[in-house]
Amino acid sequence: MRSKRRPETSMHKVTGPTLREALHNARREYGEQACIVDTRTVTRRDGTGLGSTRLIEVSVTRPGAVAAAAPAETREETRSDYTRAIAAEVERIEDLIDALRAGQNGRAGTDKASVGAYPLGRQLLAAGASLPAVRHLQRLYRAETGGGDSYESAREHLAGLIRTSNGGWRDLAGCHLFLGGPGAGKTDLVLAVAARLKKMKRRILVLMYAPRHGGEIRRLQEEASARGYDAAILRDAEQLSGGLEYFAQYDAILIDTPSLCAGALADEELHRVLAGQEEVHRHLLLPLDADLAERERAWAEARTWNCDWLALTRLDLTARAGKLIDILLAAPLPLSLVNGGAWPGPGAEIAAPARLLARILDADPAGAAVAATGEATAS
Repeated sequence: MRSKRRPETSMHKVTGPTLREALHNARREYGEQACIVDTRTVTRRDGTGLGSTRLIEVSVTRPGAVAAAAPAETREETRSDYTRAIAAEVERIEDLIDALRAGQNGRAGTDKASVGAYPLGRQLLAAGASLPAVRHLQRLYRAETGGGDSYESAREHLAGLIRTSNGGWRDLAGCHLFLGGPGAGKTDLVLAVAARLKKMKRRILVLMYAPRHGGEIRRLQEEASARGYDAAILRDAEQLSGGLEYFAQYDAILIDTPSLCAGALADEELHRVLAGQEEVHRHLLLPLDADLAERERAWAEARTWNCDWLALTRLDLTARAGKLIDILLAAPLPLSLVNGGAWPGPGAEIAAPARLLARILDADPAGAAVAATGEATAS
């Protein structure tokens, strides 16, 4: 007696890069009425042996396949309806994502077009300057010069907006106190400045106020010995006050301090000592990669400590030199020094508008060439 052939109950696996494509592939191969049983994410090794690919795997049975007893027919139909609802929702979400991406691309084009009349606009945006900052520069350029499409004129105008010391290394003299938050690179800047001044045969004294640990002291001692300048440790404000009378022996005195959030700088005696010393020039250090909240805190600290100067540090932390524009436009202080990174390294520079603009605008020679070509075409 021939036995009845059992209905097919096997599962089939179908994959796709997204759930929508995996479901589409399943229906294409097994029909619109195919029952979707399960979905999961799988990882497959690439054929080259380097890397892997993540896929969505769908488990599906053919139409008419029996996955359970007859009463399960209703459940199967419900599951199929549920799967179709999920697929529709996934499709809606992915369509929304595509629309958002298209909108972002459209806005990016609109943003560039909105500053297209400003000769430096596109180049500054490409360098990392924010759109509000570039629009502000565009308004100033129109108001103060009447506008125009001259690249050199716009560059000269921007240079005039950057506040610096208008001096050089030979003008750096007297006592300088360096303040900044964690990661601002105070010690790197102090050591870089000391090395540069000593190379010019200047008499230098480097003071480290309230060092955190012996490693900082050792580093200063090694640098002072190698470069040939004087160095000392200050444990408290009283020692600083007692040493002020000896500062006249040196061309420049550089004071390194702990982080602004350290307890040592909360000493009221230190504030009292500094309050009566107008000849102590205070530099607030700000890393180039500081976000908006960090910048606002820095401006508040500048007011608390009555700072004279802003020093930009850690330019090595970002490739987007255009961020300089946002900081320089918002800073309440003129710029004194710029430090490229950790010492020993690129070393410090006296801030100068021409060099700062070269760092921003000439970092991409292709961009500068395009700007120059545009100016030549316009003329």
